[in-house]
Amino acid sequence: MAVRKTTSRQRKKKSSKKNWLFPSAGRLFLFILLFLFLIFSLCTAGYVIFFRTVFAQEIMPSLKNNIVFEEPDPPVALPKYKTQDLNKESKEEGHSKEKEALVADIEKLRREVSLPKVAVIVDDIGYNLALGEELLDMPLELTLSFLPYAPYTKILEQRAYSQGKTVFLHLPLQPNSAAFDPGPGALLVSDSPEVQLQKLRRCLAEVPHAVGVNNHMGSLFTEDKNAMIQIMTELGHRSLFFVDSYTSSNSVGLESAREQGIRSARRHVFLDNILTREHICGQLDKLVATALQGGVGIGIAHPHAATLDALRSCSPQYSAKVQYVSVVDVL
Repeated sequence: MAVRKTTSRQRKKKSSKKNWLFPSAGRLFLFILLFLFLIFSLCTAGYVIFFRTVFAQEIMPSLKNNIVFEEPDPPVALPKYKTQDLNKESKEEGHSKEKEALVADIEKLRREVSLPKVAVIVDDIGYNLALGEELLDMPLELTLSFLPYAPYTKILEQRAYSQGKTVFLHLPLQPNSAAFDPGPGALLVSDSPEVQLQKLRRCLAEVPHAVGVNNHMGSLFTEDKNAMIQIMTELGHRSLFFVDSYTSSNSVGLESAREQGIRSARRHVFLDNILTREHICGQLDKLVATALQGGVGIGIAHPHAATLDALRSCSPQYSAKVQYVSVVDVL
């Protein structure tokens, strides 16, 4: 019996040794799965530690250098204005040219903002076609004021509008002296308010592109407060400007316009009441002096050959001192 027990024990030991040396298929599969999981974990840890913290730091600077932000160049800083500096990082030729153009434009704007303004209104346009065309071709900034029933008003005012010129109606009003004829369509103090308003509307219809009105003659009419208030009321309804030609020291034109809330002003200097080059240039000098003193100068001229010659020859010498503008820009 003892021999049998010993043999039984020896068989059990041999069986356990075989099970350890040759595990079953299920245990072998589990072992391989755990081993692969361990390898995957080690690879993941290596990627995070090495690539994300070392290799990535080496390649990110080169990636950042390729990022481009498209923004417009900011304007150059101007005195008294809070602006940004020009973008100096762009090296492209196109951007450089754009900046040069921008700087030139801003320098021009700086001069225009700081310089006093001179506005020249040329009255009585519409009777002389050749001189009217010369006025349209002049490079000098002018405000062109057309008589309503002149033979060439329609042609010239349409051309002026097409060229972007400032167009005014030169409204004929009654003068103090019967020796002066204001021409067809003139408003008279003896007219009823209804007739005055009717005449005004017809005159405006003859110059359809007018953005404002100044008076032709009118030394008597502009002294009549009720008549001028009626005119200003109509101009206000049409959002038109008004410049008092100031043919009478007792004119209430500017006062009436301002009471109606109309953007308005008064003439300072007549340029060509004497038709010589010397006189006209001297009057232009007075107009410039007015602008230098008060910031604005408004002059009135007429379509005469002497006037055009004087403006061509004398106006450029003041271009560094004043800016020639449309009268609308000073109202």
